Amino acid sequence: MSVSNRVPDTLKGPLGAASLGVMLVGLVVGYIFTMLGITLVLGLNGIEGISDMEALIVVATGLACIVAGYLGWKGFMGFAY
Repeated sequence: MSVSNRVPDTLKGPLGAASLGVMLVGLVVGYIFTMLGITLVLGLNGIEGISDMEALIVVATGLACIVAGYLGWKGFMGFAY
């Protein structure tokens, strides 16, 4: 039995909308953090005093947000249909 079958019908709409919100926010924030981290690692950004390890942490945070966005998309598809 899937999760969608266990959730009452009255909650499927709000859960689908929340999952869509998680997807949008996760992808946008993840993209921003990933691109910022890559520019910090490559030295293309004008910010001084950030080590490579801190820049890689920014990249990893961005990738984690992208994964959360993907899970939000999967949740939306599970509750919307």
